[in-house]
Amino acid sequence: MNVRDLEYFISVAECGSFSRASVQLGRPQPVLSRHIRELETELRVPLLYRNGRGVVMTQAGERLKQLGATIIRQIQEAQNQIRHLSPDHLDSAAIGMPASVSAILLPPLARALRDAHADAELRFLDGCNGDLLNSLNAGSLNVALLYDAPGLAHPNLEAVLSQPLYLIEACPAGLETSDINATIEAAELARIPLVLPGKRHGLRQIVTTWANRNALDLTVQCECDSYSSMLQVVSSGMAATLLPAASLKREILSGYFRCRLITKPALYRTIALAASQSRPVNAGLVTQIKKMIETVRDDFLWPQLPGNTQPNIRAIPASSLNGALQAAEEIVL
Repeated sequence: MNVRDLEYFISVAECGSFSRASVQLGRPQPVLSRHIRELETELRVPLLYRNGRGVVMTQAGERLKQLGATIIRQIQEAQNQIRHLSPDHLDSAAIGMPASVSAILLPPLARALRDAHADAELRFLDGCNGDLLNSLNAGSLNVALLYDAPGLAHPNLEAVLSQPLYLIEACPAGLETSDINATIEAAELARIPLVLPGKRHGLRQIVTTWANRNALDLTVQCECDSYSSMLQVVSSGMAATLLPAASLKREILSGYFRCRLITKPALYRTIALAASQSRPVNAGLVTQIKKMIETVRDDFLWPQLPGNTQPNIRAIPASSLNGALQAAEEIVL
């Protein structure tokens, strides 16, 4: 007995005749008759009563129809789930990332996914680390890019990028152009009021751990869990923040904000990719995200580009999360 036998039998039983089932399936009537006869021989029980008006199921036939329909449905569900894992097939995808990452990655990634999977339903979510992790664990996201913050607990983390962080401030009045090569020593941050996300979010945890490790006393004047709200506070001149300069490249080059690379010691963040444990994750989707991050790596590291005169910060290898903090000590300034 195989799936085809079950499909033929169910069609004949539902149609009430071999002739109508033959039309429905597009198969010759003798072929259907042979399959049903072989099925009855194998099971050693009649499944259909033949009469002049068609066929009627026996008690065994009614039971086989119920079981067969369940088996066929389970096989179809299994096929659909496995197809979702094919690198060449993507029906839908929900991808989360911090707003400072989406500012760089989202446009080229969305374009590449649309080109590769024209009919896929794509959803992108911006958010802080804690919110993204909650959505990932709840099954609302297939994949999320997260700050590799201290205490981040997820079994499928893979580091994909390291970025230096900068002091981001409102551009002082009268300063027409911002010096993208400017630096500031970590000790000087103690006298600058800061706006950062709340303590449950990744950026705040990274900054706090770095400050504690280097005996720095930072002044967090206010907390904003929204990226846009945090930048509004910065633009007002009330406080500065700590972010990658790359995520604000346009605003910095236009003179709206200024950036200063933090040195002695440097402050960086590592971006890690995490896949859902409760939703199917397409292997091709993960590969495309990694390739796109590699493609726009220079954009993420701006203004730390070849030929610039500012200090060179070596990216931390993506192969090791456990060595991330130790690698920070090897940053060349």
